Amino acid sequence: MDPQPLTPPKLLLGLVAAAAVAHAGLAVVGGALWAQVMSGQFAVAGIALAGLLTTRPVPAVVLGTAVAGMLGVASFLLVLGVGLASSAGPVAGWIGPWGIAGVLLDSSVVRISAAVLRRAERERA
Repeated sequence: MDPQPLTPPKLLLGLVAAAAVAHAGLAVVGGALWAQVMSGQFAVAGIALAGLLTTRPVPAVVLGTAVAGMLGVASFLLVLGVGLASSAGPVAGWIGPWGIAGVLLDSSVVRISAAVLRRAERERA
C-alpha cells in the first residue's frame, strides 16, 4: 500500500533548503573539525530532504524533516555544550550568524513539519 502524498507548504521546502545552506555555512566556519563534519552532514541531509519533499511528499519524508530539524537543534546545543565545558573553543562560528540562523531554521522546520503532519492526519480522519 503506497502512502498518500501530502501537499506540504512551500514554506517547509524553503525552510529545509535554508537550513541546509546555514549548515553548509557552519561547515565552513564551524571551528573544530568534528563540528564542521557534523554540520556538513546536516547540509547534505537537508539537500536530500528538500529533493524528497519536491518529488515524493509522503508523511515519512515530512517526518524525516522534523527529525532532521530536531537533530540540527540538538547538534547546536551539543557543540555549544562541548565548547563551554572545554576551553578548546569549537564554538567559533556557532554563536555567529550561521549558527543562530541554523538553530532558528531547524526549530522552524520541526514546527512546520509537525503542523503539516497534524493537518494530514485531520484530513484523513
